[in-house]
Amino acid sequence: KLYWLCGIGALLLTFGITALGAAVKHEPSFYRQSRIPASSERKVLGHNFMSKFGQMLADRKQETWDCDVTEKEMNSFFAEIFDQMGETEGLRKLGISSPSVILLDDMHVRRAFRYGSGFFSTVISYDLKIWLVPKEPNVIAVEFLRARAGALPISNRSILQQLSDFAQKQNFQVNLYRHEGHSVAVIDLRNEPKNAASILTMLKIEPHRLSIRGKTLPSGLSPLDASRDFNKLASP
Repeated sequence: KLYWLCGIGALLLTFGITALGAAVKHEPSFYRQSRIPASSERKVLGHNFMSKFGQMLADRKQETWDCDVTEKEMNSFFAEIFDQMGETEGLRKLGISSPSVILLDDMHVRRAFRYGSGFFSTVISYDLKIWLVPKEPNVIAVEFLRARAGALPISNRSILQQLSDFAQKQNFQVNLYRHEGHSVAVIDLRNEPKNAASILTMLKIEPHRLSIRGKTLPSGLSPLDASRDFNKLASP
């Protein structure tokens, strides 16, 4: 009887470990679909993203500036150019590679990347909702709706800590709140000197497309000073 119970216990333990491993190793279909095969088109799309984003940054000296990019352009940039940038070395040390983004409706974003290498790697994914905080110029809220390793739910505490550390290095301020059981990171961009003369007026996320709009503030007016006049400055 003892041998029989031990055998049943070992079988259940083996089954549990196998099921857990399969859940962690699961590669979500959305992650596979977002990966764009290497091609000349992918190179063009990746450089399109860099060109559009770079032009927006250059235009911030103008009265208005904007950027419209597609999901394919963003993922082509991650595949073709992002890995060549110096900033990715820190991510590689953390075991993060092959990032991708899926743009959904109603300001929702699905962010995913591969964590680890070889057999022990898994796909970490986050379901997020991102929006500009009303009446607070250059303040962005990021709500963490779900976090998974493969198909297994995980805590978002680690990514929140990494987000806070990254923001502090960039001279941004991050405050954490709870909203309907979800963690929300409120990112204040106003202390960054590069943002002192400009203000975000629109951040729109829709299926497969991201749109950004902004305005240059009148001389001598900073985003902190512009809080009372934000609605007027942000009007189309």
